[in-house]
Amino acid sequence: MKNIGILGIGAIGSLITKYLVKNRSNRYFYYNRSNKDRILIEYEGKTDDISIEITKHQIQKLDWLIVCLKEYHFQDAIPLLDKLIGQQTKVAIFQNGIKLTDRYKQFSNPSNLLETVIDCPIQRINRNEYKQIRSPKIVLPYNLISDEFIMLFNESQIEFNKSKRFDELQWIKLIESSSIGSIQSINEMPCSVFRNEEKINEFKELVREGIEVAKSEGIKLNKNLNSQLLTKLRSYPLTKGSSMLNDKLCGNQLELEAKIGAIVKTAKRNKINVPESNRIYNSLVH
Repeated sequence: MKNIGILGIGAIGSLITKYLVKNRSNRYFYYNRSNKDRILIEYEGKTDDISIEITKHQIQKLDWLIVCLKEYHFQDAIPLLDKLIGQQTKVAIFQNGIKLTDRYKQFSNPSNLLETVIDCPIQRINRNEYKQIRSPKIVLPYNLISDEFIMLFNESQIEFNKSKRFDELQWIKLIESSSIGSIQSINEMPCSVFRNEEKINEFKELVREGIEVAKSEGIKLNKNLNSQLLTKLRSYPLTKGSSMLNDKLCGNQLELEAKIGAIVKTAKRNKINVPESNRIYNSLVH
């Protein structure tokens, strides 16, 4: 039996919990800024209703900590992370952005840190309830800790892939999510905003600039990536929103620095011209 902590019970934390708890051989501990006692996830006409209890006491030893924080929550979470991560604790990081392990090296040996890329559109219906749009795909680096993480689950509905091209896939997710989320946030509309051809052109330009920035980092991307991401965008329901849009509509801080801000700052460092990304980033900052 392993002690597994989940830090951050938002959309992704709730989704991971849904699949983790089907393995009843482990013990689960939940850490969240606000109190929660249940998670509801609607998917394919069925709703999973999961009872949880936010952990108030200190666990002596966590075998795994699964971090599902937004970028701007990291600083406030440092004292808790320092308590929860022991010398043997393995940490799986579900966050937006790139080079995710850099911030966590202060708590643990890099060999215990696992970056992830998850593709599973899920949107909030209310405080505890979410709508899942399709089954999760999780991409992990090609290493042993990835195998150990996969073994925490006994759920075949998750598609796990280990990839030697992990950095490339991480950049693809960054480009896609930052482009969609930024346009939705500015217009305060879900995917229905892309019925406007002008917004489609903005999306294509953001993707093009993101690709150029990724290339400046030595990342090799498919030459057809722009059209592939456009096809994927058009497959989404018109009502699908992003986490950035949800934050904007709720008046919350936007996760800019892990998304379009990461592209803009990398472009500045590598002297890549990204006028559309700069325009949208600056609009969202202000």
